[in-house]
Amino acid sequence: TIDSNLSPNIQAYFDFRLPVWEKVINPVDGSNWWTTQYGSAGTPQGFYEGVVLAPYKLAVANQGNPRSQVREWRWNTTTSFNLAGLHTDNRWVNNTTIGGSLRWEDRGSIGFLGAAAESDGVVRSLDRNKPVYDSAHTYVDLLVSHRLKMFGDKVSARLQLNVRNAFEGGRLQTIGVNPDGGGYNFRIVDPRQFILTATFDF
Repeated sequence: TIDSNLSPNIQAYFDFRLPVWEKVINPVDGSNWWTTQYGSAGTPQGFYEGVVLAPYKLAVANQGNPRSQVREWRWNTTTSFNLAGLHTDNRWVNNTTIGGSLRWEDRGSIGFLGAAAESDGVVRSLDRNKPVYDSAHTYVDLLVSHRLKMFGDKVSARLQLNVRNAFEGGRLQTIGVNPDGGGYNFRIVDPRQFILTATFDF
């Protein structure tokens, strides 16, 4: 996935509104709204430069390059084996199937480090040449199913146990980083899941 053709109307809107924002006066105390500190939220100017303008400038700079957080490569493979192929006389073995899936995804960019500080020592933009990567991941799924007859062979049934992400113990995965490389956005990766299903054929 490649970033391209970012609308120029976004920058045109910034250029049109910025002179207005910079001149807003607080009618209560006569202070300039644009540069007034509002508690821990900071100034409107700081919010604009850090939260609005910096990601926009990065998006402009990244045009023609792969999109952040999209993994370039991934593959999946699934297989199953009916144990009747072992040619055994054991009825339980002959009615059992085992299988699983192997899933892999390439490393992916989850953000960028900050660019060089400006003249006042503040970092206000990100460096597209300094991506931060989340590592590649491999996931394993397992299954075992068994066919059986019940109630004097009048009812056919199949029991199946699936284990999803068999080797996953559960964790927080960083999916977004601050300009210093520290994580700020995370997703919960569930631990392995056991799913038992029963299917009946009357």
